[in-house]
Amino acid sequence: MMTFKEILGKIKGSEDFSDLKSSTLRDFLNGNIFLKKFFSKQYLLLLWIAFLIFLYIWNGFEYEKQQLRYNTLERQLDGLKNESLTVSSQLMKMSRQSVIKNSIGSELKESKSPAIILEKKK
Repeated sequence: MMTFKEILGKIKGSEDFSDLKSSTLRDFLNGNIFLKKFFSKQYLLLLWIAFLIFLYIWNGFEYEKQQLRYNTLERQLDGLKNESLTVSSQLMKMSRQSVIKNSIGSELKESKSPAIILEKKK
């Protein structure tokens, strides 16, 4: 089994880095470094890496958009829950016997006898 140093030596031996070693800062700033032999051999790999970087950035923006939408929907849900509780409590208050009796007036009297259930004969 080969050691890490042997693998690294084989990789370094298979590539020609002399063009890159002779590059200056000016070559890097001008973009002439991409015209070197090393980069011309690896242009597909560099394009693939650039594409992956683009996808990574795009994914981050999509995540932020989804998170913003989630937070908005969560706030709306909280508001609707509060509104539902308010309406429910108002309905309970309005359906109390004393409130109904006061809203109808004193013209009607409560029945003292229980309700009679009629059954249908077969």
